[in-house]
Amino acid sequence: MPDNNDLTVGGYHFHSQADADKARDEQKKIAYIEAHMNRDNPESVLTIYNKMLSNRIFATPVGFGYLKEIRDYLLASDGIDNEEVKPLELNQMYSLGKGLSEEPEEPRRRIVPGKKKEPYKDRFFFSVVLNILLAIAVIAMFVIATNSSNPNIINYENTIVNKYAEWEEELKDREKTVREAERKLGIENAGED
Repeated sequence: MPDNNDLTVGGYHFHSQADADKARDEQKKIAYIEAHMNRDNPESVLTIYNKMLSNRIFATPVGFGYLKEIRDYLLASDGIDNEEVKPLELNQMYSLGKGLSEEPEEPRRRIVPGKKKEPYKDRFFFSVVLNILLAIAVIAMFVIATNSSNPNIINYENTIVNKYAEWEEELKDREKTVREAERKLGIENAGED
């Protein structure tokens, strides 16, 4: 059985160690908020108060006592409209109505669990498919490069040799045509001696 002093936190006696520990955690949150909150600026205090309410960071009487203290401060402050100060919402019911359960509503979690990671099997399959597509693309580029009439790094030597062979062929044909024309005209090779 836990010691009664272990179950008493902030003047409240709890019936379980878990509730007492939760109240101690809330005391630490209160100390942190007090250390960083500027009470000279009621507007910033109102913003922090509203954030604490919307995130439901307090669930024990210790936390609610602190929220009540901040609410009373805001209601007494000049420059803050009392209608802007929201009332405290309790997380439990004190009498059961029709269709209601005895379980108190859980405070909203501040950290949302992330999406579960995909299994490695799906990643592996995607990787294999992507690698096959890339290999097909590389093969297609080589086929296009080798069949292209433009010189490129793969067929530049053959293309240049073929081009020079064509030019040499054309020159021989032209030279032959010129010699036949000279013969018909009776012009001797005056330039050759």
